[in-house]
Amino acid sequence: MCAEQLVAKMIRYFRLTPPVVWIEHHPSLSTEGDTETFDLVTFSSYEVTERAPYLCKTRLSVGEATWMGITRGMVEALVGLEV
Repeated sequence: MCAEQLVAKMIRYFRLTPPVVWIEHHPSLSTEGDTETFDLVTFSSYEVTERAPYLCKTRLSVGEATWMGITRGMVEALVGLEV
């Protein structure tokens, strides 16, 4: 499942007010032993739309995603907690 579909489901099912702050964390295990990475993901639109059914299930989506690498310190400033 891609970021656009995950965010759409979160907005719809948890009744979140867009825009939402979406941060992806990739621990060192998933980066072949390199240091962990964080990405701030923004979307061209936060309007949840229903896409054509796939395997009899309606798919939700938002606009196209854009990733920007950020530091652990930036994540902590955004969420207001130590991570």
